[in-house]
Amino acid sequence: MRGVIDAASQEAAYDMVQARSLDVFKLSKVSENVQLFKARGKTKRKDMARYIRQLATLLGAGVTLLDALKSLSKSNAHPALANASNALRKDLRAGKRLSAAMEKHLPTLPPYVARLAELGEATGRSAKALTDAADRMEYEENLRTEIRTALSYPVFLSVIGSVIVFLLFLFVVPRFGALIGSKSDSLPAMSKFVISAGTGLRDNLVPTLAVFGALMGGLIFVTRQQKARRRVRSLFETLPVIGPVLIQSELGGWARTVGIALDNGADLLSALRLGQFGLRSERLRQGFDRARIDIRAGRNIDEVLAEAVPDFDPLAIDLIRTGRTSGSLADMLLFIGKTQEKEARELSKRLATLAEPIAILVIAGIVGTVVISIVMAMTSLYDFG
Repeated sequence: MRGVIDAASQEAAYDMVQARSLDVFKLSKVSENVQLFKARGKTKRKDMARYIRQLATLLGAGVTLLDALKSLSKSNAHPALANASNALRKDLRAGKRLSAAMEKHLPTLPPYVARLAELGEATGRSAKALTDAADRMEYEENLRTEIRTALSYPVFLSVIGSVIVFLLFLFVVPRFGALIGSKSDSLPAMSKFVISAGTGLRDNLVPTLAVFGALMGGLIFVTRQQKARRRVRSLFETLPVIGPVLIQSELGGWARTVGIALDNGADLLSALRLGQFGLRSERLRQGFDRARIDIRAGRNIDEVLAEAVPDFDPLAIDLIRTGRTSGSLADMLLFIGKTQEKEARELSKRLATLAEPIAILVIAGIVGTVVISIVMAMTSLYDFG
């Protein structure tokens, strides 16, 4: 017989096999790290959110953590998460904490999930902490899906329009350049530029495609670098339409996470530190760092945030001040988080609505420029007077 058995150590596995009245000829540890890593790479964000939701639901129903993970390990919905559940159980039985095991075996989870799990372990409210983490993960996934769906049609228009423009410059424009021949000196400047671009693209198609491929490869490589992504995000935050969407979403996520931490029994400084784990904006992270230092020195949170993070609107600062004085800071931060996230969602929808006409105008402008240039080139060769 050949098989796999789940045990904390090789000795325990040997005893379990002997208990089944079987003699062991060979017993070795299964090397599943490579397979688990490859399977994890295919895990989607919604799968991770569903997994955390299921784990929180089982814990909330009174199931022990080991039994909950055992139940999730038998699920066929996603093999990688089932394998991760087995790995989590092994670490927990070896004495590790759930938060540390999550960071090790579920590295694609948002950083705040492990911190909320750690908070739940400290306060004895793991089910609520994981439920709150699943709520935020699902909100982020829903917002990402809405933006992706809204932008799919403008992206489709942009791709089709780019292909049409490329074909115009590759096949149509050079034909008119051949018809004009040596009379190009009498053409308008715009016509000269368009025809020269089309002729140059046709004559240097292979080098042009090679340069374009190299640029795309370099762009993909750069965007995968952490520093490059931070610089690009910082640049986007300064843009007039995209910037407010990114900032409002970050502020909403911060307020929701800090509110969740306070609601789960964390002290203010720990909650503030946990709120920074989900931030992607370097500027906001530095602002909240300064705010946490001032709050540790004894200053009020509303006064510090008004100075260190001016992106908060005055109404949000007033709500934080009210929550501080009334002892309901967690509720106020959760309300601010929902409000900021709702505003970010509306701004993203407005951005997606503007993307379609902008894409149409850009493509129509390029195609129109090409057509007008060709018409001007042909008419300039004749004297209609």
